[in-house]
Amino acid sequence: MSEWFWKKLSFLSGWLAIIFLFAAIILTANIEIKDFDLWLHLATGKYILQHHEIPSHDILSCTIAGRPWINHEWLFQVIVSAVYQWAGSDGLIGLQVMVIGITFVLLLMLGYDSRRQAGPVIVLLLVLLAYQYRFTLRPEIFSLLFLTLYVFVLTFSLDRKWSLWILFFLQLLWSNIHGFFILGPLLIMIYLCGEWIKRRIPLPYRWNSVGRLTNGEYTRLKEILLMVIVACFFNPHIFQGAWYPIGTFFSLSGGNQVFFEHIQELQRPFTWETLFSLDPYPYMKALIFISFFSFVLNRRRLDIGIFILWFSFLMLFLHAVRNIAFFAFAAYLAFLVNFQQLSLRQIFRIRLADKNYRHYASIAVNVTLILWIFNFIQQSFSRGYYDFDKFERKSEFGGISLRNYPVQAVDFLSENKISGRFFNGFNSGAYLLGRTFPRIKIFIDGRTEVYGAEFFKEYNKIWDGDQAVFEQAVRRYGLTGAFLNHVHVPVSAGLISYLYEHKDWALVYFDYDAAIFLKRIEQNKPWIDRYAIDLSQWQSPKLDLLKVGLQKVTPYRQVNRAYALFNMKFYDKALAEVQEGQRIEPYNVQLYMLLGKINIEKGEYQTAFENIRKAKLIDPQDVWIRYHLAVALYHLGEIRQAKEQCRRILKERPAEGKVLFLLSQIYAAEQNTNSPEKQSHER
Repeated sequence: MSEWFWKKLSFLSGWLAIIFLFAAIILTANIEIKDFDLWLHLATGKYILQHHEIPSHDILSCTIAGRPWINHEWLFQVIVSAVYQWAGSDGLIGLQVMVIGITFVLLLMLGYDSRRQAGPVIVLLLVLLAYQYRFTLRPEIFSLLFLTLYVFVLTFSLDRKWSLWILFFLQLLWSNIHGFFILGPLLIMIYLCGEWIKRRIPLPYRWNSVGRLTNGEYTRLKEILLMVIVACFFNPHIFQGAWYPIGTFFSLSGGNQVFFEHIQELQRPFTWETLFSLDPYPYMKALIFISFFSFVLNRRRLDIGIFILWFSFLMLFLHAVRNIAFFAFAAYLAFLVNFQQLSLRQIFRIRLADKNYRHYASIAVNVTLILWIFNFIQQSFSRGYYDFDKFERKSEFGGISLRNYPVQAVDFLSENKISGRFFNGFNSGAYLLGRTFPRIKIFIDGRTEVYGAEFFKEYNKIWDGDQAVFEQAVRRYGLTGAFLNHVHVPVSAGLISYLYEHKDWALVYFDYDAAIFLKRIEQNKPWIDRYAIDLSQWQSPKLDLLKVGLQKVTPYRQVNRAYALFNMKFYDKALAEVQEGQRIEPYNVQLYMLLGKINIEKGEYQTAFENIRKAKLIDPQDVWIRYHLAVALYHLGEIRQAKEQCRRILKERPAEGKVLFLLSQIYAAEQNTNSPEKQSHER
């Protein structure tokens, strides 16, 4: 066949791969509404639209009311609130798809070359796979869009005068949508820094000439930097608003480190133990490797400005998981710049006699890509969970998540028009605001910079079960209710059991998503009289398995209720929930784990070992399964095995308090003539 045929087939297969890629992007961007903070934004946006003012102090909580609040995301809040009022959750998902879709179109246009289609598409697919876990409607996705628009304008229109005004307008919008607006001026500074180095410092190979701007473009870039910095001050808080991201950056040390310890998205993505393994974040590791290797291959024509950009965003990502999207962007950009200056012959060091080998290779790569993306789409369609109310599977795409939020518990508050000042968990504050503000004032939400480190430490003490700190908070803030969400993490035994047993508090709602307590005051009397719950009389709901059929179902409701009952010391009730859960899914690891914990509390250590052993066989890496296995082994007198389990955990988590305490008990037992180990030998 002629060269024209293979060339055309290569081109068409490349475009088919691009079509599949964007089908995957659109599908993934249709992920259900599941972000916690979105509900805070909806509540604030609704307030702004109703009152025609942007709050400059806290209006949402009962704890820091009146404290100055630099609300740098007010425009995003207005946008999402208006869309939600106009088109509901479908409108919000549509907005999410539009922003993410435009971003990926621009990224493709930055690197598209009809002669070399596969390279950018492969890396863009890795960007999708890495970024998909952040595909939620939050200001961050607008920041990535603005960053991409910046690079697009600077790449194709820097020599045109209107580029200055376009970037000024983009920066003005960005400064009122997300605190990461500082990345706009930072990007320009990195470009200028790279250009200054090329002009002033002798560099190896051809580094001084690669990507070098003309004198006119260099001057224009300086003018753009000045204009985008000026645009940062066009916000309701003027100087304070412009300084916000810089001030936040400098406040990250010291006491504010507590946020990085407790908030998952602020934690580092890798440890030395996980750095060279496939998990976690395998696609990010692939992007790091590919982008770095592209610099190695292109070392003679390296663009120092792009390298500084790549390295800066790599440091951002290694500092906190939440920056994953921004490094993925920088890795893609670095790959494009390096890839465009390399030929396949340079990369693979091959020379074939057949002049069509490039087309054969391109077709093979494109077909592989299509199959890979098709498999990803197919797997994505299977993502979902069981809706126990409708007895049907709920897809993870479209609508509002039924698993991320305590939906029915907040329905209870809304339907009964319950009001007051509520203590709540960190992850439920925003959702409570979105559904119940201003009737209910919350204790804490996701605005960590407003609450401050000291308050967050106070909250953590309460959540961990410090009863004295909780009573101080009740008096100081006039708390009239407590909303204990256990959708994601069980509430500590110290807190939930204290509230249930205390004569001044009444349990009025208990289910898989939350436990709601009301203080025994006159205001709450009608609801307490009507809904007060005595858990000693409570019965585990039975599920009609005939309606479930043969579907594989995760009994998350039974698991959540069982943990809450266990923490309130209703072990028999918790056992009933575990047994119900095992009717639904016989081999659920969390249920075996909880069975073992119940056995430990009852002193049934042999049975505890057997149940926790089953859990470990299902999930051998879970830290807390291994910890409770060590507890059971310790009580059975198997000191050596218990010690070994503790030591393995401490290699991964050197400062884990419970494990350190157990290990100290084990060492003491070794020195004690009455240790369980010696007694077992004597027997």
